[in-house]
This record gives sequence, C-alpha cells and structure tokens, in this order.
Amino acid sequence: MPEAPTRLFEVACKGCQRSLVIVARIRDQEIAALEDHLRACRSSEPLGVAPMLGEIMRRIQVTALGQA
Repeated sequence: MPEAPTRLFEVACKGCQRSLVIVARIRDQEIAALEDHLRACRSSEPLGVAPMLGEIMRRIQVTALGQA
C-alpha cells in the first residue's frame, strides 16, 4: 500500500513576515529555530526565559502549501 503524500506547511514570523521554515511537522529542532528567530526579531514581542509552545505559536503563522 503506497504512503499518502506528505503535506507541507510554511511557517512565518507574524512580526516581520519572514518565512522561517517549510516543514511537514514542527518538531523540537524547528521549535528551537523559531524561538531563536523570535528572540532576535526586532518586530516581535520579547519572549520569556522558557516560553511555552503556545506562546511561540501565537507569534507565528502556519500556512498549508500542499503535498510533497
């Protein structure tokens, strides 16, 4: 049985509108990169020392791109 095509998502910063990653799933590595960007982004509100995932997700925009 063939595998279903993987759906891809674009993740962008709501503060600066920059596209950050295109992924099938947001995993720990991507979350770390998003957190790094949000800390460095001058347009984004500052993050706390150990932000919860929901705090990060509120500052990004996820758009479905289609299937790979």
